[in-house]
Amino acid sequence: MLDLLKGLLDRFFFSEETVYFALFLLGAFLLLFFFGGILLPILISLVVAFLLNGLVQTLENFKFPRWLSLTTSLLVFFVLYTSLFLILPSIGSQINSLIQSLPNIVEALQQALSNLASSYPEFFSEEEVPNLFANLSSQLNNLLAQALGQIAGTISFAFSALIYAILIPLMVFFFVKDKDTLLPLISFFAPEEKGLMDSIFSEMNDQLYNYVTGKLIEIFIVTLVSYIAFSFLGLPYTFLLALLVGLSVMIPFFGAILVTVPVLLVGLYEWGISTEFWWLLGVYGIIQALDGNVLVPLLFSARNKLHPVVIVISVLFFGGIWGFWGLFFAIPLATFVKAIINSWPQQTLE
Repeated sequence: MLDLLKGLLDRFFFSEETVYFALFLLGAFLLLFFFGGILLPILISLVVAFLLNGLVQTLENFKFPRWLSLTTSLLVFFVLYTSLFLILPSIGSQINSLIQSLPNIVEALQQALSNLASSYPEFFSEEEVPNLFANLSSQLNNLLAQALGQIAGTISFAFSALIYAILIPLMVFFFVKDKDTLLPLISFFAPEEKGLMDSIFSEMNDQLYNYVTGKLIEIFIVTLVSYIAFSFLGLPYTFLLALLVGLSVMIPFFGAILVTVPVLLVGLYEWGISTEFWWLLGVYGIIQALDGNVLVPLLFSARNKLHPVVIVISVLFFGGIWGFWGLFFAIPLATFVKAIINSWPQQTLE
């Protein structure tokens, strides 16, 4: 057993750089695992600063002066950041209205299932439908209890949101402005030979920037198209449902499945099994099909693609550890792990 362990160490950790990098990965994982919630404002600020730095470099490639590139990038960030506070009240209002309408939505679903059961008695027994209604009522009670719990924590949430609202733009400003001053402080802890680290981070720099910017563009386009389609059909809670459809693209496979439920339930509540409902189903299916078969291939290059099994495992693992941000960065993190495996040097033992 000791010989096997020694062989593995000699094969994969035969240089100072590999040991440093392995310790760095272990330390980063433990730090995020135990203190991810505390460090979340810093992580968000780093991601935003990373994207803005890419915009700065793009503008500099077009011969913009450094000061003008920085000013333009920071102005873009602050305009977008301020606009969030303009749409948050509308989102909160629609969420509250939707929660209050949940009993009516469940009642509409109950009526639709009753009609379906009476139309096709050979597929539904008399016991199945009441049992299904009982389960729905139980789930509804649990959902309302969770909503009340969230309302009870509004003060602490508002306090945290206020801190985030102040800290994030402040840190983003200094991360972008003083990048050349801060980076040498990080490199102080790196080993003298950084070939492996430079190779991995150089590859991931392009892939991460392309993925995050592409995903943000995808969210915007899907949200906008969904909003236009839902508004044209007259669907209630248009903005909230369109935003959910847009955000669902962050979670491969599972996102589209999860967001389909509220969209169809609201349509069923509004129109029942009618022509309008089938129009909604068709339009929603077209949006999902165009997103998966047209928009995604245009925005993301083939090198960012991973095997579906790897994607599912990454979503479950990173989402389970870091929640929302784990889901968002599941594919970049999986790509990062893949880049490490592909770039990690191995020493042939004789």
